[in-house]
Amino acid sequence: MAGPGSQDLLLTLIGTYFLGQKRPIPSGFLVKLLQEFDVTAVGARNGLSRLAGRGLLEVHKPGRNTFYHLSPEAHAHHAERLSEIVNFGDNPETWDGTWTVVLFSVPENLRAQRHVVRSRLAAMRFAVLYDGVWVRPGALPEQARKALVDLDAPKLTLLSGAVGDAAFGGIDPVSVFSLEALREKYENFIESSRSLRADIRAGRVGSAEALRQRARVMHQWRFFPDHDPLLPAGLLPHDWPVQRAREAFVEIYDGLSELADHRFRTLLAEFSADLAGEVRSMTSVELLDLHLPARGLGPLTGRT
Repeated sequence: MAGPGSQDLLLTLIGTYFLGQKRPIPSGFLVKLLQEFDVTAVGARNGLSRLAGRGLLEVHKPGRNTFYHLSPEAHAHHAERLSEIVNFGDNPETWDGTWTVVLFSVPENLRAQRHVVRSRLAAMRFAVLYDGVWVRPGALPEQARKALVDLDAPKLTLLSGAVGDAAFGGIDPVSVFSLEALREKYENFIESSRSLRADIRAGRVGSAEALRQRARVMHQWRFFPDHDPLLPAGLLPHDWPVQRAREAFVEIYDGLSELADHRFRTLLAEFSADLAGEVRSMTSVELLDLHLPARGLGPLTGRT
């Protein structure tokens, strides 16, 4: 997987360390923070400007200094997103044996809207069964149902509680989910994190490296809540690797937390000692205890 860009890094780091924090964040600190990841000052400022342009950060300029605020909506999004990433794979869903089916038709002259419908359905973990027919196991969460209505597609029908009796010369719905490619990505994640986990156990990771590695692994791990169709356990192949991959992720996320937090606060203290004394990341257990349900609508950063 490619490494995170400046915007992705900022979202990961702000979401991790400023969850619930309402105080302004000095722009100079955010620039210096990204330089820890070999992002140039110009690249960091461009990333900040783009996030502000997307409404994910608000700019505040008292005098000659520049600060960034998180809006209430951005706070909610960061909390949900961080919870979704860290909690992913903790509680496999059970299946009631039913399917949700979406049938839609968008004319050729509305090709852009067709792309929007397909992208949103994919983000909701639907897969293509036939042309214009998309399926996912189980019931559709209410937020996802509302998102379908908001698409305002000219012809769209939602069928809930469908039961798949047989496929007569057709396709088994389970087969349309690309599980083998996903299995390979899980196995690669487990293998590629093996040496870092060994270093954590042996105490061979310094604070600056802990901050970099933790953010890098979070970026890698977030691929899975964005792309795993989250099939219920009864539909998954034998020895599905999500639990082993989650254990590897949590070992890194929690194992590097104290060192990474120390480096983060050290950098921030140069710009605001008071703010540095207030920020820290939350452990996987603390995030589980927040009971923030995932929306199931794909990345909350506005990307599909």
